[in-house]
Amino acid sequence: MERTARNTIRTRTRTRTRTTKPWLAAAVVATLALPVLAPSATAGTTACAYGYTSQATAWFGADADSGVPNRETRAGCTVMDEIMADAPFATHGRFVRTVSAVTSDLVRERVLTAGERRDVVQAATVSEVGRPHPVTGSRSVDLSAIGLVGYTVRATMPTDAEGTLAALAECGFRNIEPSGSAGNFYGYSAAGLAPLTDAAGLEVPSLGVSLSNLQNDVDLVVAEAHAIGARYVRISGSGSWTLADYSRTAAILNEAGERLSAEGIRVAYHNHGFEFETEEDGVTGYDVLVRETDPAFVTMELDVYWAASTDTAATDLFARYPGRFELLHLKDIAEDGSFADVGAGTIDFAEIFAAAPLAGVRYGFTEHDQPSPDGVTSACTSLGYLAELRY
Repeated sequence: MERTARNTIRTRTRTRTRTTKPWLAAAVVATLALPVLAPSATAGTTACAYGYTSQATAWFGADADSGVPNRETRAGCTVMDEIMADAPFATHGRFVRTVSAVTSDLVRERVLTAGERRDVVQAATVSEVGRPHPVTGSRSVDLSAIGLVGYTVRATMPTDAEGTLAALAECGFRNIEPSGSAGNFYGYSAAGLAPLTDAAGLEVPSLGVSLSNLQNDVDLVVAEAHAIGARYVRISGSGSWTLADYSRTAAILNEAGERLSAEGIRVAYHNHGFEFETEEDGVTGYDVLVRETDPAFVTMELDVYWAASTDTAATDLFARYPGRFELLHLKDIAEDGSFADVGAGTIDFAEIFAAAPLAGVRYGFTEHDQPSPDGVTSACTSLGYLAELRY
């Protein structure tokens, strides 16, 4: 693709329709409680609408940040729009050559200085973009970075949190991500839940909160995260959103993320399937969230099941958006599309773990939305698979 070739983003939203499956019911119901965002009059008006935010830097991963402002170039595009137009890149060399050529042009156009070009090329050179990440079968999963999404054990946490947490720890879990909203995690505040997770020997790297919390209760979110030691807070979205809504959500995440960053907390967005199905001319709601959020403050928590439910491979997303996935929800998808324990379905977790350096993964949390025979048994089965996995 030539750098000047752009597809103009039309304002008409085309949402793919899919038959609602029984196992999607819980997620559909959950989205009805989320806030509906007001429509925007300005979205979709330039060739690079829903492009990389100019509020960030030219950034190719946590260890490959150029520090150079992601300036606008022309027609509303940015440096990162120009560089990543051909992503994913087949080889690291091709990526570095692309960055070199694009930034040379931008120096001539006086968008970048020669020194800034050098910094961007250096960041590209040390990045993981385009490097091979093969499955060798010689590596094992670091279980200290694996946890459980509390939603899996939601049936027993309200009535027997102590017993549930102890059982998870006994089978090898070291982390848990409670789901709920600030002030209410299975009937507990984070401060109330913390002594129970401590007693079980479980760390809480991340908390699942609500978008409303980030909009209206940031101080409470900070207090809850500090009370239980969480370094991430994550939210989910709504199946009714348009791309303009995703754009506004990105702005909310950036604002809250900057505020929380000062407290040592990062904001994350957890997907379902609808983010990949709402699109305008090939740009999805998920694209908008990744491109318009600042990686200094916001990361993605990729749910690999929901991505796979729309035929979107996690590894393809890693290649397209390197370094943006510090958290993963690890759950499997059966042949019929239903939920499965990790390792019992069709997702290639060896490939996902092999590509984790490209993705920037810090933690993975196993999950099952409809566990059988119960949440603890399902969780421990998934962890057992990961303990034996070689990638």
